[in-house]
This record gives sequence, structure tokens and C-alpha cells, in this order.
Amino acid sequence: MSKITYLLGAGASCNALPLVNNFKDRLKSFFNKDIWGALQIRFQIEKTSAHELFPYNGQYGKDFMESVSWLINVADKHASIDTYAKKLFVRNDNDALKELNKLKSTLSCYFLLEQSLKPVDKRYDNFFASILTNDGSGIPKLPEGVNIITWNYDTQLEKSYEGFCSHPEIVFEKFLQSKNIIRLNGSCGFKYADETKYLGYTEFSISFLQSVIELYTKFMNPSEPKFQPNISFAWEKNDIEDKVKQELQGTTTLVIIGYSLPYFNREIDQMIINAVRPTLVKIFI
Repeated sequence: MSKITYLLGAGASCNALPLVNNFKDRLKSFFNKDIWGALQIRFQIEKTSAHELFPYNGQYGKDFMESVSWLINVADKHASIDTYAKKLFVRNDNDALKELNKLKSTLSCYFLLEQSLKPVDKRYDNFFASILTNDGSGIPKLPEGVNIITWNYDTQLEKSYEGFCSHPEIVFEKFLQSKNIIRLNGSCGFKYADETKYLGYTEFSISFLQSVIELYTKFMNPSEPKFQPNISFAWEKNDIEDKVKQELQGTTTLVIIGYSLPYFNREIDQMIINAVRPTLVKIFI
């Protein structure tokens, strides 16, 4: 029986989110122009004045934008954000771990907002339209024998999938919990444990911006230990090899989309190749 594994890299989301080589420029555009332009539009639609601009003009909003400015400097000084994250992880002292949390927190909230400003990369819609099935339950399903393993911490997958669902809660309950999806670097999306609210595919509004800034402040608050960013890099996870082996076992076709297999990721990529090697028949790039 054939089994297909799709391996996604940043290029799969390049129509909606930045790649490594333009990450700094996109961050600058977000910081200096995009977010303010979106707010001006929402002011007109929601008839809200700048003087009523929630915590965004207050300390919490300033803290977040200062962290975005800090992230721009990080992107300017290092080969990639992931490179700096690995540097902090290897250092493993208190200051480094606090800075790693700041990086994950800022990156998560930036990605949530960046994605809210534009439609999903339409190629994800084409992808899901081609493979999703409906058995009459109203819950779109991945076919048996299809796995998705992604290096991306964006939420383009669930943002696209949500468009095929009759109810938004299906995304978290039936799609994000699926064992067929492996997120090597975690996700910028966040689910409040005591609520139905999931931040991951919401369109931009003032209230959404409020929610993201509130989430950022909780991420950065040591007294809120249950609020931790869901971005978790592959090299931080002790159980990643077992999960990859278990879920990718029996793969006959590997489809690589928007991913260049960089040397930086060589150990995890080798793990993936070793997991599928015994049964692999075809590779599409």
C-alpha cells in the first residue's frame, strides 16, 4: 500500500511569509509600515480613534514593538533566527534561556500578526482541495497513508484547512491533534487551556491585536508558567526521533516542497531520510 509523506519548508509559505533572505526587510516593513497601515484601516472600519488604542499605545504594546525592533537586530547580525536560537540553546545559562524565550515569544506573536494581514498562501488551498476527503461527518480528513511533516512554525496549514471546515473548532480538535502532522519546530499558534479560543488563523482586527499583545505579555511573565510559546525547535526535543520513525514508517513517496535541505538541519533531515529509506520508491522535489 502506498504512503505519501509531504516535507514542507519555508518556501511553501513564501507568498504569505518571509524567507531567510528577506526576513529582516519584512520585519522592518511590519515594524515601520504594515501594522500601522492595517490599524488605520481598522480605525475607519471600527470607528475607533487612536486615543482609544487599547494597550498598543501603552506599556505592553511598546514592550512588544521594542522586542520586534530587537528581533530585527538579531536577524541583521546572524545567518538566521534559527541560528541565533541554537546559539542560545547551546549556551544554556539563565540569561541565554531568558533570551531564547523572548525570541520565541516575539517570533510567535509577529508570525500571528503577519499572517493576519494577508490571505493564506493560495497554494495551500490547492493542496488541500486535492487531497482532503469528506465522509459525510462534516470534518475534512487527510486520506489514509498521507503524512505532513513541516519545518515551518507558521499556521498556514491550519489557516487554509479552516476554510474547508463548517466550524472553526474543528481545526484544533480534529486537524491540529492529528498524528499525521508533525511540526518539527512547533507552531506560533496558541490554544488557551481553559477556553475554546485558538490564536492561529484569525484575520486582523484591533481586538486580535489586543489578544496577541496580551499573549506576548503572558509569554514574557515568569509568574505565568502555563503560558509558553509553542515554537519548539527540533533540536530541543528529546522524543523527535521516535515520533519521526513511528509516523513516517512505510513511506513509499516523499514529496519535498519549498525546502532546500540546508546543512544547518542535516541531523534531523538525515533522521527523516533514514525513517523512510527502507520503503521509499519515489522522491519529488
